[in-house]
Amino acid sequence: MRIALISCGRSDYSIYYPLMKAIQAEEMFELNIIAFGTHVSNFYGHTIDEFYKDGFEVNYKLESLVLGDSQEAIATSMGLTTMKFAAIWAKEKYDLVMVLGDRFEMFAAISAVVPFNIPVAHLHGGETTLGAIDDRFRHAITAMSTYHFTSTEGHRQRVIAITNDDLHVYNVGALALDNIRQMELFGKDAFLEKYQIDLNKPTYLSTYHPETVSLDKNIAYIETLFEVFKSCSDKQIVITMPNADTMGSQIRKRILELSADCTNVIPVENLGIKGYYSCMKYSELLIGNTSSGIIEAASFGKYVINLGDRQKGREAGDNVFHTEVKYETIMDVLETISKLPLRNSYNVYGTGETTGKIISILKELN
Repeated sequence: MRIALISCGRSDYSIYYPLMKAIQAEEMFELNIIAFGTHVSNFYGHTIDEFYKDGFEVNYKLESLVLGDSQEAIATSMGLTTMKFAAIWAKEKYDLVMVLGDRFEMFAAISAVVPFNIPVAHLHGGETTLGAIDDRFRHAITAMSTYHFTSTEGHRQRVIAITNDDLHVYNVGALALDNIRQMELFGKDAFLEKYQIDLNKPTYLSTYHPETVSLDKNIAYIETLFEVFKSCSDKQIVITMPNADTMGSQIRKRILELSADCTNVIPVENLGIKGYYSCMKYSELLIGNTSSGIIEAASFGKYVINLGDRQKGREAGDNVFHTEVKYETIMDVLETISKLPLRNSYNVYGTGETTGKIISILKELN
């Protein structure tokens, strides 16, 4: 079975990783990797290098982003992505295309598959993120897919509702949890040597992506978040840069400006999979609006302050506090969390055995 796996950025690569290793190890599968989007952009850290470091061959590298992150730039990138993938689908004879999530880049690539009748396997369908336009892309990818690997039973039921069919809809759990189970993480000393960040200090881990539905509020939201950071002067804040969404570069610029005046904040472009999970392991909590707070943080026993609406609608455990982006509200939640006992590692998204389930299903389909 020839499998084309498409990856458009650091966030999906970190999730794909254990599945890619497993597919690569099976003789009955031929893995072809197509990297595009922010992977090939120096501005976003040229994360395509991670594939090579981890022992993967990239079969196609596509430059599909255009300069800027306005609505027009995003729409233009979608059109360019569709054109470039159409050429690949016309040239190659794949048995299956593997796609993850909800990005506009992924939607564009998969929309080009439809005329070629290549089966698509979609991971993380059925989820909802009310504060981002990704919902529309995710559900559209679901409608164009043949096989569905969902992260919870609730999400499986939503896929069935979207497709009006329960055939080939599998609840396998969240693939990212396999990384946590399998990966040997950095200790604090090794992390300090690699990133020059001392995790012996009390640390909060933060990521803030723009809300692509409420665009006008994003700058105010990030400024409110930094007001909170200034009030937490006894904490070290490690904040990672946002995705390539509408207004992403503006948020990035404001984070760097505000960090210059906030001495306890350390902005980082990309920690990589191992670095990010290591930082999560040793942080006291997560604060922001990244999906890793909803999905992965529980496996480390971490509490999460999930800000705004970007992740609203996703299933979440009781470790997640959904919070308005208001200074007083966030400070109140921080106070509440400070009085809570340490949490166990129960996770509604599974136990880190997703890769094996997907491989078994793919073998049956072969």
